[in-house]
Amino acid sequence: MARLTQAMKLRAADLASLEALFERDVTVGKREELVIHGSPFRSLCFVKDGYAIRYRVLRSGRRQILKLILPGDVIGFPVSFFDRSTYTVVALTEMTCTVCSLESYILLCYEQPQFGLVLSWLAAQEAAGYAEHIVNIGRRRPIERLAHLLLELHERLSQVGRATETRFDLPFSQEIMADALGLSVPHLNRVMQQLRVQRLITTDARRIELTDATALQSLAQYEPLGLAPIALPDRLS
Repeated sequence: MARLTQAMKLRAADLASLEALFERDVTVGKREELVIHGSPFRSLCFVKDGYAIRYRVLRSGRRQILKLILPGDVIGFPVSFFDRSTYTVVALTEMTCTVCSLESYILLCYEQPQFGLVLSWLAAQEAAGYAEHIVNIGRRRPIERLAHLLLELHERLSQVGRATETRFDLPFSQEIMADALGLSVPHLNRVMQQLRVQRLITTDARRIELTDATALQSLAQYEPLGLAPIALPDRLS
């Protein structure tokens, strides 16, 4: 629910209406598929804890990771708005999600249209994320891709209280990171070493320290975008 409250200031009554939608908390096992490519999916799953990936596999067997899913993200958006899924979502760790049906959320939007606005804001955020991903894969050099992804993960984890000012735990394997960046694992290792040699980051197991965040942002041409809040009319504020 953190993503929704970031987009819009919710009153106590709004929160009560939203919480009434949630049917249950669901625990998803490691390596369990939540969304299956080609199958319909009609739920919104708000990730409370755990990590997953959204990806496509081509006929050749090559995998492209479309998004690294973190606590605070919503699974089922935007795929629930299509007749079938165009990708797969699989849990990388045990996950806890709060679930509501798309039908229930749509009914809430008819009754309280501000919740429809929230989906528009989330759609804009998803579109911006995909645009950066396209630029990463298409035009950024490998070291710039990695720098950009590390900064993005740090920012997203910070928003849900999972990172300090300069440090975060990287919950993804080298294989996952490589597939997200369109690199081989050996190439990923080389560019990670380049960032360490340039003293832009330090690593300890899977802990990342952004030792020179300003230089890292310059290298990646990273431009953090804050989600503008939804303005409420005076009579609702």
